[in-house]
Amino acid sequence: MPIITISRGSCSGGARLADELHRVLGWDVLSQEDVSTAAAKTYRMTEQELFRGLYLPANFFERFTHRKTRYLLATQATVTELLADGNGIYHGLAGQFLFADLCNAFKVRIVAPMSYRIETAMQRFGLKKDEARRHIKDADEYRSRWGRQIFHADIADADLYDLVVNLEHVSIDRAATMIAELMEGDDYQPTPQCVQDFRDFALERRVRAELFFNSPFTPEIAHVETRNSEVTLSGGKSFAASENGLIDFVAKIRGVEKVTTDHGTVGAVDIRLDPDFALSSREAKAGDVMLPPENYPHCRLTCTVREAIVALSASAVKLQDGYIMLPRYVLVLDDDDRLVGVVSRRELLKGLIPHLHEDREAAAHIRELVPFGGSMPTELSIRWTSLFSRSAIEASMMPIQSVMVPIKGTVQVNDTLSTVISTMLFHRVDLVAVLDGEKVAGVVLMTNIFDIVAQFIMEYGQPPAADSGKGGNDG
Repeated sequence: MPIITISRGSCSGGARLADELHRVLGWDVLSQEDVSTAAAKTYRMTEQELFRGLYLPANFFERFTHRKTRYLLATQATVTELLADGNGIYHGLAGQFLFADLCNAFKVRIVAPMSYRIETAMQRFGLKKDEARRHIKDADEYRSRWGRQIFHADIADADLYDLVVNLEHVSIDRAATMIAELMEGDDYQPTPQCVQDFRDFALERRVRAELFFNSPFTPEIAHVETRNSEVTLSGGKSFAASENGLIDFVAKIRGVEKVTTDHGTVGAVDIRLDPDFALSSREAKAGDVMLPPENYPHCRLTCTVREAIVALSASAVKLQDGYIMLPRYVLVLDDDDRLVGVVSRRELLKGLIPHLHEDREAAAHIRELVPFGGSMPTELSIRWTSLFSRSAIEASMMPIQSVMVPIKGTVQVNDTLSTVISTMLFHRVDLVAVLDGEKVAGVVLMTNIFDIVAQFIMEYGQPPAADSGKGGNDG
């Protein structure tokens, strides 16, 4: 179950070796681009942020923000997640450092003659010979500085690797065959302890990454240890003050079977909290995923268009997984807290255009007279400047009822998600109100429903293994 990491200089054949190993061994291949894309989705960062975090030394401010730790964790958690069975080939940044302590990591370093690298650079980048030489020289100097500044190591040090391959004497094909023979030998067959160590390593990185990126807690609030899929948390005063919340958060992370602390508290994991099971293997209820009304922008039936705009613009909605999103609607409640309507951004903009109502009536009249007429007269179009006029300000003082849209579909708290999604699709709406009797108890957003389904499709809808060897062009 080894993970093969490939380190190389610029244009030294790393991607080619990874592809050849995939052909020989049939193992999945991960390039830096693959990992960056997956990490950006899971940990809500851009691919450029991850690349910068691993590849560039921290500036003065970033030295105080745990930048290096954050991006190392994101990469380690993502690679071990994508290679969950422990077999794979990674030819991205810092593989020799990220997995140095794993018993199943096999670290390979490729060196190649300058003539080979120059020819590769000329073909790949369309450079002249002297330009290719300068490109390689600059890249080598930068990578050498990168290793010293980020990891305090010389990346050319042979002691960092299990195997160094010189392509001046060994071809790519022969190198791949040699590595494959080593992987199939007795020395690299997984022991039960090595398998468990890899799983614990992966889980510990996943828990720490979730705490860093997706939790409401401060970075490194807790020391995390894992053993046999059990997580132990410890820390100082800030940890003690947040202990119950931390246990609850960590218990929901996939793969965690038990959470303990140095105070003896035990958090047993409820399988219903696991996203792999919670909302797919049982008929969950609307109440399981709804947002409380106080967490979503709302106003009274007596409010104005302007007040609704203020409520919408000043709001940010925090979903159950910690993701922050900008809302698209304002709920309209009567004095008895009954939901009577909803207003979208689109309707609010329409409410600011004084001539729009008259234009609609005129357009309707034209259609009655000429039902199969051509395009709409240009004078009936919306004028951008009208949104910044005195008339728009006056229109913003109109009651919200002038732009409010009646609720098209509602569900009850105990209705299943089958009912929720059916209501959304039938009425073509992105928001469904959840009622407890006649009063609004919350709302379910299409964002919630889509993300639940998307997580399942992305995790279990991987392409066949035959297509997984397509990595980036880095080599």
